[in-house]
Amino acid sequence: MTKEVKIMALVFIVIFAGLGFLIVRNNQTALAPISKEQLIRPTSHSTVSPNAKVNIVEFADFQCPACAAAYPIMEQILAFYKNNPQVNFVARNFPLPQHQYALLTAEAAEAASAQGKYWEMYGLIYTGQNDWVNSADPMSILVGYAAQLKLDVNKFKAEVTANKYDNIIQQDKQDGVAIGINSTPTFFINGVKEIGIQSVSDFKARIDSALTK
Repeated sequence: MTKEVKIMALVFIVIFAGLGFLIVRNNQTALAPISKEQLIRPTSHSTVSPNAKVNIVEFADFQCPACAAAYPIMEQILAFYKNNPQVNFVARNFPLPQHQYALLTAEAAEAASAQGKYWEMYGLIYTGQNDWVNSADPMSILVGYAAQLKLDVNKFKAEVTANKYDNIIQQDKQDGVAIGINSTPTFFINGVKEIGIQSVSDFKARIDSALTK
């Protein structure tokens, strides 16, 4: 082996060793749980206390079809753990720019929250997604939901029209971007990112595992 070949071989070894180190380090970073402080703000919507042992955080877009598909799965999960104060579900906004009604529906949910009906509006928006997405006047459908929930409809409509809760929605979006979210729905269970829509059994297995730790 010539001197030049030995030098080239040494250079390749150093390069590949460096790449291997970076890959391992990046994988370790990706696997590191996101802190609760990054995932749950005082304005975030929780089913029970954020001090629960298990926090399931969802970043979602009301107009996202995959989010609507995930809704009945989470509904089953929440029904199963409804009497367990150690399991908390947190909903956060991540409106995608390609969805023209994402901000409108996020405002509607926040306006309902101001009158104590966030989760009820959350459910109606998802289950009625096909109706308001295909409507020429989605606002009228959202106002209908507000009336169905016996909200102060005039207050609701005024707040949604004025984008009163845009600061909360945009803060949620900024937080999501900061932790690397680029699609919806994105879930975290105790800070660990869950890729894609999980089945009820998969979600339950992960939650039960977190409860026993």
